[in-house]
Amino acid sequence: MRVLAFVPLGPPYAGPEVSNSILLKDCPYEIIKINTSFQRNNADKGKITLRAILSYLRNILRLIWALFRFRPEVFYYNISATPLGAIKDFVVISLVRPFVWRVVVHMRGGHFGRFYRSANPIIKLLVRWYLLKCDRLIVQSERLKEQFFNIFPESRIFVVPNPASGEFFNLKPNLKGKDILFVGHLSKAKGWTDLLKVLPEVLKIHQDARVIAVGSKIKKETNILWLKNEDPDEVFEEYIRKNHLEDRFEFYENIYGKEKVEIFKRASLFVLPSYSEGFPMAVLEAMACGLPVISTNVGAIPEFLPKENPILEPGDLEGLKGAILKLLNDESLRLKLSKINREKAREFEEDKVRKRFWEVIIGR
Repeated sequence: MRVLAFVPLGPPYAGPEVSNSILLKDCPYEIIKINTSFQRNNADKGKITLRAILSYLRNILRLIWALFRFRPEVFYYNISATPLGAIKDFVVISLVRPFVWRVVVHMRGGHFGRFYRSANPIIKLLVRWYLLKCDRLIVQSERLKEQFFNIFPESRIFVVPNPASGEFFNLKPNLKGKDILFVGHLSKAKGWTDLLKVLPEVLKIHQDARVIAVGSKIKKETNILWLKNEDPDEVFEEYIRKNHLEDRFEFYENIYGKEKVEIFKRASLFVLPSYSEGFPMAVLEAMACGLPVISTNVGAIPEFLPKENPILEPGDLEGLKGAILKLLNDESLRLKLSKINREKAREFEEDKVRKRFWEVIIGR
């Protein structure tokens, strides 16, 4: 069986790139992987620039070359949930369909349904057209199937969760400390600006607490278009710098591998108060290394994050502040959640998820 994967593999790295790299590793079939990543950092994703246009055209030429030279039987591709992304998906799938036996697409997000409902008639037509050409659709949880009801046959929608990289299971986090870890875009959509708003009181109560933030700063969303933007620099200035708390923060960007693992090892608890998610890799990585987690009731999170962890509604600032204080105040609770989360994460070990992935891709 010959498989052609036309997906982002990084750098830069975010959830889709990390997950794609794990799923396509040690492939049991003949495979060609075309890495569609070309941005210099995560903040550039979705922006229309001359470099982006030229890189996209170069990737299309590489795709055409692979179709003729490799003659794949199965095509694997990650679809988007933006108007521009829908146009690109239409072009790619229309181009590939005549050359392959099966087209499998993967939606790595939880807001496709919202995007489709608000799209104009032309974009909806393009989406319906390219989905008509697809044989199988992968989503990341049972809950996320609903995004595609009425526009794609439910019998051809398959669930493949994100995989947890093995390197995180061997970590021993700093549960006796008070270091708060955030991993994700520094944006409103990921809840970063909400976190900044509640931290002054938290940091004043816990003088030994620190914040470790890993991610690219996003001032204008190009993906979560329905959410009002907040400038993270302005919020940091108003809530952190004016309270003279900036020395309690550490910032990292575009890190991966051993450097990322070392940062997780230093943390005492993990916070990701997102407004929209699919199956966030960062939450799963935090669980795998035994960190207590505070997150929100979006995407697949309520399905895979144990209920003993605080799962809030997006935008609940009082709930967010209270959850952080509760965990910082109670070391025994942190230790309890650490054990629960690591055990649950075992269900998503990469070998188990990779096996399920290839069953969907190749299965008859």
